[in-house]
Amino acid sequence: MTAALFFLGGCSSKNPLPLNNNTSSVKLDVPFVAPRSELCASSSIAMVSSYWQVKAQVLPRLTLEELDSRTLIPQKGGTLQIELMAAARANGFLVYQLEPNIDALVAELSVGHPVIVLVNRSFSWAPLWHYAPVTGYDAQMQTVLSHFADEANEAVPLATFEAIWERSQKWGVVLLPPGKIPATATPRKFLSCVYELEKSGMLQEALLSYKAASTRWPENVEILFALGNAYYGLHQLNKAEEMYRKILFLDAVNPLALNNLADISLHKGKLEEAESLLNQAKTDDVAIEAILNATRQEIEKARVSPIKYISF
Repeated sequence: MTAALFFLGGCSSKNPLPLNNNTSSVKLDVPFVAPRSELCASSSIAMVSSYWQVKAQVLPRLTLEELDSRTLIPQKGGTLQIELMAAARANGFLVYQLEPNIDALVAELSVGHPVIVLVNRSFSWAPLWHYAPVTGYDAQMQTVLSHFADEANEAVPLATFEAIWERSQKWGVVLLPPGKIPATATPRKFLSCVYELEKSGMLQEALLSYKAASTRWPENVEILFALGNAYYGLHQLNKAEEMYRKILFLDAVNPLALNNLADISLHKGKLEEAESLLNQAKTDDVAIEAILNATRQEIEKARVSPIKYISF
């Protein structure tokens, strides 16, 4: 991932940059890290992380050297997208892959979210792949601002930017502090991204993001369920119970919510209540029925050897 800049020319853009609330330009104050050969991925993460450290007082978990070691694949002389995303999560950030179009890019920039993009600055038969944070745009001048190489906030003609970005199928990601939601987020896709953060061991960070999602989409059952499960995983059973009951308010016979409430009642030693909840659960789904049966078995075991409930 050499830092040398090589842009191919392009014809004039047929479509102007989309405006957002009549804003003609955006320039985010993203700290600049000088280019380093083959390390543009870690440099991009570091730049965006430093931006959020100032804007949201989020302390990055990894040093630049640690980011280097997590991203660089010596045999490839660079970094695959999956390594970049994993390193960003390890640094404590939610990673949301952008929809592959300029409108999504502008929408994120317009609300103060820098975007890391992957571009090919050379030919298809001799690619020169490069990651860089996009820091703004100027709709009047039809330029995109980015820390591409030796110069901060370099203005690249829109047509040129779209041409080199198209070669990665317009791949880009937003890195956000836990609790923030992308401007272009959809509920299911956002949940998937939070789940990836949770799987990486960032449980408290994931919880913040699930809570933010439940505020943005308060009647989304999948989000409430994910938040309930996150509370459960952190042994905050009363809060988990609150989320499962919210689900039942929206969907009175949701079998998984009934199952999890039954499980909580079981751990509280309320076996009759647990059994009553399970009896309300109806499903034709074989996998869900197996979960319900497993909980029934746990209730029967508890009748023989009662569970000692510890309040969380």
